[in-house]
Amino acid sequence: MPLPTSRRQAALEDLRNRLAFITVAKGYNTDAGRHIFLGEAPRWGPDDPPAGLAIAIGDDSVQVQGGIITASIPLQVWAVVPVAAAEPLVAIEAIIADIKEAVEIERDGSVDRALGVLEGSTATEPRGLARGITRALRREEGSEYVGAAVEYVATLQEQWGGGGR
Repeated sequence: MPLPTSRRQAALEDLRNRLAFITVAKGYNTDAGRHIFLGEAPRWGPDDPPAGLAIAIGDDSVQVQGGIITASIPLQVWAVVPVAAAEPLVAIEAIIADIKEAVEIERDGSVDRALGVLEGSTATEPRGLARGITRALRREEGSEYVGAAVEYVATLQEQWGGGGR
């Protein structure tokens, strides 16, 4: 995998990598981390796993002070399961717990509030990751899936003209 080219990309790749740890073999409730979509709505085929995740990226809000741009990026991690699953609400709640643990807690049990590494430092600010709301995703008419989303906001700083570094 090529090295990240910006702080934003490094943060997104770290988020995806943390979510990929969500497997029963690694002690989580589900195997939702085996099927992750980045920036797109999920579509499943008959041979795909019974649950998955999608990362939706919202619009930045920015503050500029001198040559420093501070960007807050809303990130939603969607948990999606087919309505045909046995007790889909219970499955969604298990995935929500897995998302929160995978994103917020390091393997050694410590709490981590930063995402990504670029050029030897964290891509986000040291305490640049905050959890927002957890909400149900409304089932579209005719959809065969139900879900929920956990919102995070990643805050990072970039130099004006630095290409996101």
